[in-house]
Amino acid sequence: MSKKEEVLIEKLAPQMLLKRGVKVNVRAPLFLRIFGKKELALTMYQPTARTLLKIANVYLKLTTIEDDGKLTSLLKHYTKHSKKVHRVVSLGFLNSPRKMWRTNILAWYLARTLTEQHFLYLFQLLILHGGVEDFLSTIRLIEQTRITKPMNLSQERKTS
Repeated sequence: MSKKEEVLIEKLAPQMLLKRGVKVNVRAPLFLRIFGKKELALTMYQPTARTLLKIANVYLKLTTIEDDGKLTSLLKHYTKHSKKVHRVVSLGFLNSPRKMWRTNILAWYLARTLTEQHFLYLFQLLILHGGVEDFLSTIRLIEQTRITKPMNLSQERKTS
C-alpha cells in the first residue's frame, strides 16, 4: 500500500468512527446515465450491532491464505473468497435491516465498478474500525463485573 493511501485511510477512519460516514463515488448504472446522472455517491457509516454481526459471520467464513508463492493458489483463493469480501463491503454500505435484501445486488454492482484496491480499503475500514474493539471492551468489562458469579454463602467454616 502506498503512502498516499495510508494517509487517506488515516484521514477517513476517524470520520467513520465519528459517524459522519465515508463517501465513495461509483459510476451510475446505465438507466441513470441515460437521464444524465454520471455518478452515485454511496456513504458508509459505522455499522450497527446487527450489521456488525452479519459482517462477522461472513468474515469468519474466510480462510487464511497459505502463501506457497504460486500464483495459481492465490488465484484459487481469490475466486473462492472475493464474493465474500464484496458482500462484506456491501453490508457496510446498506447497514439497515430493511435494506439487507439488496446486499447481493449491491455486491455484484460494486464488483463491476470498483477495483480490488477500493475493496481492500473499504474492507479494512469495516473490519478494523467498525466497532469490534468496542465489543471486546464491553465483554471484558462484563467478565470483570459479573454479579451472577457463584459465591460460597454457607454458614459452615471450612477446616482442614
